[in-house]
Amino acid sequence: MTDTIRAGSNSQDAQNVDNNANAATATSANYFDNIQSLASAAHAQANQEPATATAYTQPQAQNMVDPLFYLNDHQQQQAAHQTQQFYPTANYAPAAEAAYPTADQLRQTMQQQLGGVGGAMDFQQLMGQLQYPANRQDPNAFVAMQQRQIIAAQFQQLQQQQQHGQFQAQPQQQSQAPQPQQIPLQTYVQAAVAVGQAVPTIQTESSGVSSPQTDGAESSKLTSAVRTVPDRTLTKSRSDFRPKTAIPQDLTAEEYATQCNEAAIASRLSPYHLHAGEHQLLREHINHVQVTTYLHIRNGILRLWQRNPLVSVTREEAAGCAKDYRFFDVAEVAYDWLVRNGYINFGCIEVPNTSITLANPTKRRKTVVVIGAGMSGLGCARQLEGLFAQFGDKFPQDEPPPHVVVLEARGRIGGRVYSHPLKNQNGENLPEGKRVTADLGAQVITGFDNGNPLGVLIRGQLALEYHNLRGDESVLYDSNGSIVNKERDELCEKLFNDILDRVSIFKQRQPTPKLVYGDRELIDNGKDPAGEGGRMISVVEDGEVDIPDLEVSKDDTELLISEDAPFTAGMDKYTGKPATATGSSASKPAADHVRNLGWQLKADCTGNETIELQAQGLDSGFPTLGKTMDHVLKKYQDILDLTPQDLRIINWHYANLEYANATNVDNLSLSYWDQDDGQEPSGPHTQLLGGYMQVPRALLLSPKPLDVKVRHPVKKVTYSPDDTGAATVECENGTVIQADKVVVTLPLGVLKASAVEFSPPLPDWKTGAIERLGYGLLNKVILAYDEPFWDVTNDMVGLLRDPLGDPVAQESYHVFRGRFYMFWNCTASSGRPVLVALMAGDAATQVETTPDSVLVQEATTALQKMYPTKVVPPPMESIITRWRKDPYSRGSYSYVGPKATAEDYDLMAKPIGNLFFGGEASCKSHPATVHGAYISGLRAAGQVADAMLGEIRVPSPLIPAKPKLEATTARKRKAEGSAAERARELKAARLDAWETSLNAALIESLGERPSKPGRSGANPFLLYQKDHWFICKARCDEARRKATGNSEAKATRNEVRAALGQMWRDAPDEEKRPYLSETEKNKESNAQGITDFKKRVKDWDTAAVKFKKEWREKNPTEPGEEERETIKLAEMEKLEIKRSRKLNGYAEDSEEEEY
Repeated sequence: MTDTIRAGSNSQDAQNVDNNANAATATSANYFDNIQSLASAAHAQANQEPATATAYTQPQAQNMVDPLFYLNDHQQQQAAHQTQQFYPTANYAPAAEAAYPTADQLRQTMQQQLGGVGGAMDFQQLMGQLQYPANRQDPNAFVAMQQRQIIAAQFQQLQQQQQHGQFQAQPQQQSQAPQPQQIPLQTYVQAAVAVGQAVPTIQTESSGVSSPQTDGAESSKLTSAVRTVPDRTLTKSRSDFRPKTAIPQDLTAEEYATQCNEAAIASRLSPYHLHAGEHQLLREHINHVQVTTYLHIRNGILRLWQRNPLVSVTREEAAGCAKDYRFFDVAEVAYDWLVRNGYINFGCIEVPNTSITLANPTKRRKTVVVIGAGMSGLGCARQLEGLFAQFGDKFPQDEPPPHVVVLEARGRIGGRVYSHPLKNQNGENLPEGKRVTADLGAQVITGFDNGNPLGVLIRGQLALEYHNLRGDESVLYDSNGSIVNKERDELCEKLFNDILDRVSIFKQRQPTPKLVYGDRELIDNGKDPAGEGGRMISVVEDGEVDIPDLEVSKDDTELLISEDAPFTAGMDKYTGKPATATGSSASKPAADHVRNLGWQLKADCTGNETIELQAQGLDSGFPTLGKTMDHVLKKYQDILDLTPQDLRIINWHYANLEYANATNVDNLSLSYWDQDDGQEPSGPHTQLLGGYMQVPRALLLSPKPLDVKVRHPVKKVTYSPDDTGAATVECENGTVIQADKVVVTLPLGVLKASAVEFSPPLPDWKTGAIERLGYGLLNKVILAYDEPFWDVTNDMVGLLRDPLGDPVAQESYHVFRGRFYMFWNCTASSGRPVLVALMAGDAATQVETTPDSVLVQEATTALQKMYPTKVVPPPMESIITRWRKDPYSRGSYSYVGPKATAEDYDLMAKPIGNLFFGGEASCKSHPATVHGAYISGLRAAGQVADAMLGEIRVPSPLIPAKPKLEATTARKRKAEGSAAERARELKAARLDAWETSLNAALIESLGERPSKPGRSGANPFLLYQKDHWFICKARCDEARRKATGNSEAKATRNEVRAALGQMWRDAPDEEKRPYLSETEKNKESNAQGITDFKKRVKDWDTAAVKFKKEWREKNPTEPGEEERETIKLAEMEKLEIKRSRKLNGYAEDSEEEEY
């Protein structure tokens, strides 16, 4: 293939990078060699090469590398897809008469020939063992195969009919059910040519593909803990569903619950309480007791998905997570909510298609237009396709499912995810078939754990290989090239973290939403509640009194922090993102605190010096993080002898923070800059081998290509604010599309520039959020070499920068501290020796106007100082990004500007009639990230689905009341009032009376079990707050009235809290002392009370155990005469039922009844 670069590119010697690589491409294009799983197939598909296309020249985009991976027109895409070949082993030369089936032919064969013998599982097995002969296959083999399949299908249908007729029989465990693999795969395809590789063992159950680096021993441990792929041969009605069929029978309840809880956490959901969306959906249909039942089922469905995201979860499986027939409606509601909101059945997989294909539909097919083919737009479009397929039966019978069209301005997909192919494609360190690339945009995956959906895509579905980054081996170089002393680096980092932690007291805590919890103990133990509950959640909540929670304050966090912890803030060197900062160090005297950190105070310091924290900013009404941090740093310079090197190290950490936020820290809101704190994924940071571009390409192509129209920049969107009319999307090339819904996933920079006209204009609340949020810039200087001169085992090295002026003045460092401050070693992910220099903060803006030659020479000079014993040659290839000049991006990613708040992200995500919004700047929980962009696409797709399909229907009652006398299961029907049932009732009544007598005797002898004592206030600020709240509020109200000129104006609660916190911090010691003394007394009293309580409880429990044992020995319980006679009748009934079942051909019961 030949990828072309437009004229005016600033990529040195990169023109026609593939012109001389056609032969290499031809020999390395065997992406489907030795396929072992469907994940490998998707992986290969994500890397397939598009056909050559002419580059689109955009004259306005000067000095910006125009990304490659150009796509053809839609018709050419379809043609290329239809003829995509599946190749044999590497370097295999087929005979002239060979005929390999195409992807489309193989898919049709699977659907037509294998659909009745195992469905999706057979497809996965076949992909695992498929081998192609050198010559054309014998057509008689297919005839024989069809005959065998007809016999197998008839046999399976007979089995299902028998199971349906014997619905009273004990359900077989999934691991014992007949599996399609029992029919040898050799009956499907002749394996005439060996591929030189052992055929992998195909297991009945699959845990889902995690990482290609997963150890084999680990997978061997997975038995019933993994998911069984269901039979999809027949469309089953709800009457065929059975409870508990998706719950492994050989797992203990606790083990199963643990797996369910872990799955919920991996899905960004709490296993113990309802999501806000679930709460809104269910509050009028369940009570607080039934929340536990719902969470059990919801977590179980998530477990199925997380165990094997290669196969969609079905409604039958969801119903199998219920433990009783009464809970089938709960399972269906949970399933619908999880699917619509993108928690299951998302990504690059086939999903159940319930839509009906109409030859001559009478109604117009609706259209959804998605603007932008980045991660958000592609994720939204792929999710919409899946939702319309899964809920196709919800549309009117004479209306086909909507058509989804994606409009992309560039000549490629991916948006700010772009892997640029290097000129030299000899990637010796890459797996075969991978392109040698450099990521010009997104590069690092910040962990797969804690709910990152990219883990499902990359590891669970595509099986993409990646490189784990090693942060503990990083090296920091001084500006003169010498290595910075490790101890001094750590000391300065501690001081920087302390500064960051101190200023975090100004952070505005987000109000905690109303959460509805289940019973945590029952959830952890995998048990359902015994009772039926009481009033519905809505009735209880609507009757609650709204009491102001005065105790909510920044100082509350002190109760959660160990007194031994010096501070809670910390920095991630790979992303610049801080760990949770709570302001714990702000309560400690500065001098004493830094001395404990290891710093030496100035000779004239007493050790009692402290820092009066004051919010700083160019506008006093909108303080910024950078100005406030600088203020604290200058105060530290009064008590510490900070050297120029110390300031260079500290400002390196400033630069890393600017990298995380894509802007100078002086532009960040002091109160909200880190509003997504605590939401970040966890786990090792990684880079994909072969480039990040593989992910959006997989979303485009798998399981079938999306309708993406490239080179279609949108100039105008006409929409209906009340969603009563249609929308119109006009492109610069003259294309006009009528749409029913429009999803805008344009970068925030494009929206800020008003590059797209909206008619009618967007409302003020939307444009206000667009204006207040910031859109930052990060640029890169990529340097490719033939040989590395650096230590390739280090994934990154840092470089300190000299100031522009006085070396001990903090303001001298603002301009240059982010210039070449870090070099990424991308040799592992690129496949060739590549260094990527980051340009953060003000330095990113400087790149936009600095010539390439100047930047490359400056980088070479810096590297020569860092490696003086090596010869640092000019790079063989250099690529310099200038994202601000890209008209379709105009920057890198969003940040919280001085006037912005966390709510602005919610406003960005809020729809306007039939106009919806996605993109990282609309994801409050994960902004400025690739996974945040993808999550926003899933969310937008769910909003569109709700608008077109209607809200999820919740049956009423959702959980039917349990009958007083209920048949246990359909397979063990008992006549109402049977002897067995009567025997159980008599036994239960006898035991209840016995336990009641025991408890009464226990209380009479020992008294009630001691109750936990009340807890007195242990936070001095809370006591101070109660005394001064109304005083402070009156002052704030007066200040608000003066500021606004409105005599009726009142301060907000957050303003009062902030002012009250400042009053407490500014209060003299004499005023604080009474509150401090009272809390100290309360703490001592609380501690003593807890100690006494624990001792009394322990003594009571010990005595209770002894008393119960003695009482039971003295007062044994025995069945009465009526109960004994009833048990005899029950045994006779049981024998009669067994004889009847044998005569009618039913299986034996596997359970023994107790009476």
